[in-house]
Amino acid sequence: MPTLLYNRTCYSLLDSTIRVEQLVAFAKKYDYKSIAICDHNVMHGYMLFRNLCEKEGIHPVFGLEVDVVYEDRISSFLVYAKNDIGYGSLIALSSYVNVHGPISYNDFVKVCREVVVVIPSENSILDSYISNDDSDDIRRVLEGCKEDFSDLYVGYMNPISAYWKVKSAFLRDICDRLFINMVALSLAVYPSDDMYQAYQAVVAIKHSKLLSDTSLPYKKNARLYHPFELKEYPEDVLVNTDILAEKCNVQFKQQKASIPEYPCPQGVSSNTYLQLLCEKGLQKRLSNKVTKEYVDRLRYELKVIRNMGFSDYFLIVWDFILFSRKQGIYVGPGRGSAAGSLVAYCLGITHVDPIKYHLLFERFLNPDRVSMPDIDVDFPDNRRDEVIQYVKEKYGNDHIAHIVTFGTMAAKQALRDAGRVLDILPSKIDMITKTVPNVLKITLKQAYETSPRFKQFVHSEVQFEKLYTLACQLEGLPRHTSTHAAGIVMSNAKLTDVVPLIQIEQDVVSTQYTMEYLEDLGLLKMDFLGLRNLTIIDEIVQEVNEKEPLDILKIPTNDAKTFKLIQNVDTTGIFQLESEGMKALIRKLLPKTFEEIAVTIALFRPGPMENIPEYLRRRENPSLVTYPHKDVVSILEETYGIMVYQEQIMQVSQVMANFSLAKADILLKAMSKKKESELVKLKQDFIQGCLSKGYPRHIAEGTYDLILKFASYGFNKSHSVAYALIAYQLAYLKANYPLNFYRSLLNSVIGSETKTFEYISECKQKQISVLCPSVNYSTKVFTIENNQLRLPLLAIKNVGSVACDEIIKEREEKG
Repeated sequence: MPTLLYNRTCYSLLDSTIRVEQLVAFAKKYDYKSIAICDHNVMHGYMLFRNLCEKEGIHPVFGLEVDVVYEDRISSFLVYAKNDIGYGSLIALSSYVNVHGPISYNDFVKVCREVVVVIPSENSILDSYISNDDSDDIRRVLEGCKEDFSDLYVGYMNPISAYWKVKSAFLRDICDRLFINMVALSLAVYPSDDMYQAYQAVVAIKHSKLLSDTSLPYKKNARLYHPFELKEYPEDVLVNTDILAEKCNVQFKQQKASIPEYPCPQGVSSNTYLQLLCEKGLQKRLSNKVTKEYVDRLRYELKVIRNMGFSDYFLIVWDFILFSRKQGIYVGPGRGSAAGSLVAYCLGITHVDPIKYHLLFERFLNPDRVSMPDIDVDFPDNRRDEVIQYVKEKYGNDHIAHIVTFGTMAAKQALRDAGRVLDILPSKIDMITKTVPNVLKITLKQAYETSPRFKQFVHSEVQFEKLYTLACQLEGLPRHTSTHAAGIVMSNAKLTDVVPLIQIEQDVVSTQYTMEYLEDLGLLKMDFLGLRNLTIIDEIVQEVNEKEPLDILKIPTNDAKTFKLIQNVDTTGIFQLESEGMKALIRKLLPKTFEEIAVTIALFRPGPMENIPEYLRRRENPSLVTYPHKDVVSILEETYGIMVYQEQIMQVSQVMANFSLAKADILLKAMSKKKESELVKLKQDFIQGCLSKGYPRHIAEGTYDLILKFASYGFNKSHSVAYALIAYQLAYLKANYPLNFYRSLLNSVIGSETKTFEYISECKQKQISVLCPSVNYSTKVFTIENNQLRLPLLAIKNVGSVACDEIIKEREEKG
């Protein structure tokens, strides 16, 4: 059965409504043995297409419609990859066009290796010549292309169109004389006739026009065609189409990328250099009082890192953090499971002692489950780009890129977009949009089923029923590209040898594949996070250091002022502790130690919240505390017998079932993701492990059930402790340097009148004077003046909305 070769998906943004899932499902339903994806210049959906075709047993054909400058005008060429080298040609072409613009014909010829080139009749170098029946120019162009490409075809356009039925016959006569074969081409940009209006809508959205605008470049009869409809094509053309598809056999066996090599001192391997740095760092961390526990843990971690080939990874992170500190850029104390690594602690990547806080390395890097390490690093949001630029310069722009994300048409966005192209009054669009419940990721169908107001609105007018139908068809389609907020990928090879690139913003190049497909290609992902709270900490510390020494990493973690502030729920402006829900929890828990701050953060999550009442009862009445067995008391006593942390689940599995921590991590992940096939075997292993250590069966089964209950809710302790450290640092600064704290806090929300008013009101409650803006004394930001805060010049136009002390005094004097 012939292959459909010319299918654009919705990743040809706002030019098609065919979802990749629909394309593959269509091929499966109608018994197509193979199907092609052929997006316009981009390859965003190709990994998804590959995976779905593999799952459904369909042979995938990878094509690309490329904009080529030929004889001073832009024309379309279709390029199909024969093999892995050919797929690399598609990557190179797509990257070039999306970074530099349309490619010249000469460069196009040079890049095309191991590909089949198809010249479509429409929107191509032949288009105008065909419309004028100019056989001489058609012959001239095709003869030139035949010399340039070893595997060339010409597209026989859809004969359902009367125009193309005549023109294709005319073109075929010329091709026959030149011995150039033709293949069946029928552009598809919407899946079926009932989706034609949705296709019109996305085109109208793209051009900011009304759907009814007849000047828009709508493509009619551009749907996916059923097998019986292809009989309109000449038999030999269909045979050629099959031959082309058979030539295309991409295996994805090309060598994967790997971590860039860190430039170590001459003659020193990355493994040796990492070990030297860690040993030196450990001595410094522990003031030369190193114990056997730390030495053994460090040796174990280094062995795992060496065996997994990640020494260069740690050195790369260490290096850009070292650069940051030399440049005076504050680096966060750590984030996520990386805080469980002693190696990271020794290198200064994190500032949480994993042994002191009972954090587990296997939660970060599991030797039994090979996957890329993931160290997320926080920087002040106003200096993050400096670090990224340093990494680009050190390893080369060709080896570093951001990661693409997509803005999709969610429920409300779909309603707004559909309403605009249907020419519905904006006020009416707003009215119906406001009836959609404010629930994260709610769909229009869910809104219709759960919100009586929304349902009533839909049926109140015919135009709203049409709006709802159209919006449902648009919902979920990608609307625009964006850049991942933090993610950066690095590669030892040039990125364009591995992944297609796209320039989304000026000087910012991103991968065309989204994050979930990058690790399989061997690409190393790092998160460079810009955190507003670190900017605040950095500003305050620099300001304080002008008068007295302050090392934020060496502040005491038992400061009385800080805990008084937290217990008084004076946590406005404090990372993780300022929401009303968190404040309510703090009033109940009244944290007295740093560890209790970490527990508070861990409990304030949708799942763990269920444990809060029981946690409080046990804390108030120790007689209510129970444990699965006395052997795990030391593991669970800090949380009163409740498994709050994922690390506790792993440690209980180690002690009772004799699991390695690596295997315990696998159990934890299988439970949290409800992988039933894995859990059957793991449960047997757990019970058997407990029995072999002498625990009764009912204890073994009861403990497993307890772990299963808490596995979905357990929070990563490494993450919680790292977050608690940032929260504590901010609370310490607020308690001990309030004027500096409020100045930086207010500067972080300039532009938000609501937040500014909230923070200034709190200043007044604390008897901190706030002076009105002054042309003579104010700057662009809040400043400190004689132990008072001075509003910035920007506040002059809004001075009426911010009640500063001088206005209050003036009003009081006037009575």
